[in-house]
Amino acid sequence: MARSDVTGFFSDTPTAASTLSLRSLQSAVFWLDDPARPAAMAPLGGRIVCDLLVVGGGFSGLWSALLAKEADPGRDVVLLEASRIADAATGRNGGFVSPSLTHGIRNGAQRWPADLGTLLRLGHENLDAIEATIARLGIDCDFRRSGEITVAVQDYQVGELREAAQCAAGYGEAVDFLDGERMRARVHSASYLGASTDQAVALVNPARLAWGLLEACQASGVRVFEHSPVLGLTDDGSEVTATTAQGRVVARRVAVATNAFPAIVRQAAKYVVPVYDYVLMTEPLSVGQWSSIGWHGREGIGDAGNQFHYYRPTADGRILWGGYDAVYHRG
Repeated sequence: MARSDVTGFFSDTPTAASTLSLRSLQSAVFWLDDPARPAAMAPLGGRIVCDLLVVGGGFSGLWSALLAKEADPGRDVVLLEASRIADAATGRNGGFVSPSLTHGIRNGAQRWPADLGTLLRLGHENLDAIEATIARLGIDCDFRRSGEITVAVQDYQVGELREAAQCAAGYGEAVDFLDGERMRARVHSASYLGASTDQAVALVNPARLAWGLLEACQASGVRVFEHSPVLGLTDDGSEVTATTAQGRVVARRVAVATNAFPAIVRQAAKYVVPVYDYVLMTEPLSVGQWSSIGWHGREGIGDAGNQFHYYRPTADGRILWGGYDAVYHRG
């Protein structure tokens, strides 16, 4: 059943069957298209003063605001979001939560061999803290330690996954290698030639996690304004002024959490490269369809290519899948 030529599984030419399967396609952001989405909040108006300004209402911004407030409840924290909370990458990702800080253990071993043990420990502590915070705050975001499977779909990837699993075992990581037969017994795809499994990885509904963090921020006293893109920052040495279309924030400190958007701090621009891909969702699968696939562990799955595909189940029985097939437009 092994198959190293996967060209038959992917095609640029639509078939009649694939066209028919898209007949009821809807264009929407699945995670954000949710009745649980909070109501929109007003933009900033006028001039306000605070101790800490956080620019960006994604995961980095929300966690920064919440941690700052929990560390010092008396600290006055303001968060500005250009659009809606979680409207960008935070609400438009696959929902994989990995402890890796090095983009894979082999990459970490090659680049930071002397520090890899520490980086692995910090990564696990970070993911444990995320899980503990979700539980402490009671955030309903379908967080679960499902594990992740990385599958080989080309012959050369089998050896790479075996070596990565051996490297991980040397550091005490819960990573195992599966040959093609064992992998295909778990998930019924003839394209799988082997795999590695990582038990530490979790899956989550990213938008609901962000909305839970937002609720916690507001409950702790963080002032949040949506539809308030920051047009510029002015630092006079003792305080920073952030200007928006309708107001200004004067802050003692500023945390910039704008991810891949154009940097408002010029020095950071050369360190940021936007990367994106496309994601599709199936309709909810029937019991018979799930049975035909296998996949009883409902892990997250990704292939071992540099430009890879990934897929995962959702709480309502769909399959999310995405990957490298994004078209980048110049200019």
